[in-house]
Amino acid sequence: MFYDFYTYKHWTFILKASMKGLTHLYLFENEDLSNLTHHPQILKPYVDALESYFKQESFKLPPMDIKGSTFELSVWNALIQIPYGKTKSYKDISMHIGRLNASRAVGNTVGKNPIMIFIPCHRVIKSDGTIGGFSSDPLLKIELLKQEMK
Repeated sequence: MFYDFYTYKHWTFILKASMKGLTHLYLFENEDLSNLTHHPQILKPYVDALESYFKQESFKLPPMDIKGSTFELSVWNALIQIPYGKTKSYKDISMHIGRLNASRAVGNTVGKNPIMIFIPCHRVIKSDGTIGGFSSDPLLKIELLKQEMK
């Protein structure tokens, strides 16, 4: 496994990848990285895509190597389908995946999203229009939503 960092404003993200693709993207909080290899060249396509996202430029979704249950993968795939600048509710996602009464399970799965931004969990809000939860800094969720609404 390989890693690199990306800083946007006052947030530092860590990107982790296997040779198959990106496995994780989240806010870095001083974790032990001794079992990983810092390799900016391998992570460059992912860092470039993240840079393009923050510059509001189009980019190709990088290859991802995510693991999860069938349910988790279906939720994360539904998140990828939420267009830039749009939001969906947890209920919308549960209906999209054909699990009408699974809003709470969808919420839990959204919170376990291993690749923020590229799997845009920040685009999921509560049915009443409030931002709802976020597994990271809630101010980052607000920033991402504001940026996409420009």
